[in-house]
Amino acid sequence: MKWWFNKIEQLTSQFTVIDVGILKLCLITIGIILGTIFQSFFSDILWIIWALFIISWLYIIIKIFAVYWHKTTHKEENE
Repeated sequence: MKWWFNKIEQLTSQFTVIDVGILKLCLITIGIILGTIFQSFFSDILWIIWALFIISWLYIIIKIFAVYWHKTTHKEENE
């Protein structure tokens, strides 16, 4: 299984900005399609979906500003 993840990592490291944008578009559209197909199911658990969104959004924001921002700021100061 590890070899598979390494292969995927090698392949995706060659992605351009356009490739990542198309991948995101693909994932968004499949999410919209699945949301329309399973509309009644998702409407019953909408609060869980919102909670997952907020938690994941907060995680990414904290990761960007607390970890990566801190690393790049201190890296520039040391140079």
